[in-house]
Amino acid sequence: MLDKLSDGKLLLVEERKNQKSMQGDKHYHNAFELYFMEAGSCKYFIDNKVYAVQEGDLILIPEGTLHKTAYEGHNARTLIYCSRHYIPAEAVERLPSILHLYRNPAALPRLRALIENIKQEFWRADEFSETILVSQLHLLFYTLIREMNTREAVHTEPSYVSGAISYIKAHYTDGATLKQAARAIGVTPEHLSRAFKKETGLGFCEYLTLLRLQKAEELLRSDAALSVTQAAFACGFNDANYFSKRFKDLYGVSPVAFRKQKEKR
Repeated sequence: MLDKLSDGKLLLVEERKNQKSMQGDKHYHNAFELYFMEAGSCKYFIDNKVYAVQEGDLILIPEGTLHKTAYEGHNARTLIYCSRHYIPAEAVERLPSILHLYRNPAALPRLRALIENIKQEFWRADEFSETILVSQLHLLFYTLIREMNTREAVHTEPSYVSGAISYIKAHYTDGATLKQAARAIGVTPEHLSRAFKKETGLGFCEYLTLLRLQKAEELLRSDAALSVTQAAFACGFNDANYFSKRFKDLYGVSPVAFRKQKEKR
């Protein structure tokens, strides 16, 4: 992976090929993600929806959105992570209308060319690259917005797993369990457990823990008066030590160190 990070301006570009299994331990990022499926297909779980992604699709994922991919067979894709510095304000205002899956065969040649230009400039990395990359990413987003009326309608795969996720989001602070969620949507816990893993790539408890960690991270960022223990308990954890361990596993630093890093910025 290559990266550029200066004055809070983040841009990461990565190419991946031929990965068949579930990928990645980190299921959300503090950067906007553009995921372009160069070849192949996958199932993409984003927030509480499951998309069937095919060659030529572009996935747009805002910061802090839980997601996971599941692959079958060979594939190739390009991932671009960027801070809002690289996204024009006019595009930000219109982004909700094109999230999460953007499929537009008519605009595909243009989109492929733009993404290839971004990759080449990223790897060139000379004194002009920062300015050129901002311009190229702005052009990519403006193209997505300009061509949005010609994109194909995309339907998510219907599933009661979405109902389970809605239940988790409503009850993650007060001890949501697999049994309670299953009862709420009218299926057995065993059936929900199997379906949840199959459709999202995450176990029920794994998703619940990730959501709680995400919410705790948001609290640690936004409320300096809240202690680490208070943030943990507010998000459904009942053991501060367990929370600290899982937080460090995900973010690479303890909650205390994470907060200190944010205070220095």
